[in-house]
Amino acid sequence: MDQEGLWAIELLMLYEKKSTEEIKKRLFNASDLLIYLHEILAEKKVKLQDKDIYSEQLIIKLHLQNLSLIKLSDGHSVESRFFSKNFSEIKFLDLSSIITIVRSQYESLLMYQHLYINSKIDDEKKLRFESWIMSSMMLRAKVFANSKALDEKTLENEKNTIEELKKSISNNEIFKTLSDKQQKSLLENGSGKLFKSWDTLFAESQFAPEGVFSKLYYIASVYAHSEGSLALQLKMTKHLKEHPFMKENLFLMLFYSYLMTNIMIKNIVNKFPDVAERYKDIDGKTKYEVDFSYELSFK
Repeated sequence: MDQEGLWAIELLMLYEKKSTEEIKKRLFNASDLLIYLHEILAEKKVKLQDKDIYSEQLIIKLHLQNLSLIKLSDGHSVESRFFSKNFSEIKFLDLSSIITIVRSQYESLLMYQHLYINSKIDDEKKLRFESWIMSSMMLRAKVFANSKALDEKTLENEKNTIEELKKSISNNEIFKTLSDKQQKSLLENGSGKLFKSWDTLFAESQFAPEGVFSKLYYIASVYAHSEGSLALQLKMTKHLKEHPFMKENLFLMLFYSYLMTNIMIKNIVNKFPDVAERYKDIDGKTKYEVDFSYELSFK
């Protein structure tokens, strides 16, 4: 068997074994590679387009959330000033927070696909980005309208920026293909995803309909929204880290993050020539692992 065949078997066994420690190591290494590759843009002082400057924040967010997941996966010991005896050997797992973070990562990945990957039409990419930024600014302006958290000058500058974005959006040829109702709603209320659901972004990203990510958003939303099934499951486990249900779901969430991180690595390698140049020097086994994870996510 050739070398790549052996690497493939190793990666397939990763899921079969469901080792939390192994997937934590691989998640850390993938996240470390992501941030290392992306850092070359700062090192070389690459002049980015405005829309690409904001893409950096989605990369950093994913990386920091990976570090949080790894930390949370260690579990929590019982510590209290009200009890004379602490049970440090017993670990509890905050699975709800772990799954909520993974849900956030999934949304960030889909938004990155929506903004930077799914369309090849310049006007469409511009409309998606400007709608995303404008909608965020409109929401912030509404939330902080009567607050002192932002000074008047900042609010005024953002108001002017919103008006400039509205003009740019109105002149965009793709904007003119939206229905009259959508055009009016976008300019008055904003729409960060351009009236698309997460399921639509999933489909447009061409992830496999019945693939590894097909049930992720449903599972994660159950935990994020505190459904009754969540309470029943957690009651059954007593939140104990070593409960089989907790161990299996912890592995699954870390595995999802591992796959998403590898997808993001491929995204920035394909998007930025300087990143692609640095990627050439990465060892063959690591690059095979990234490619394997990427292909698995779309099949």
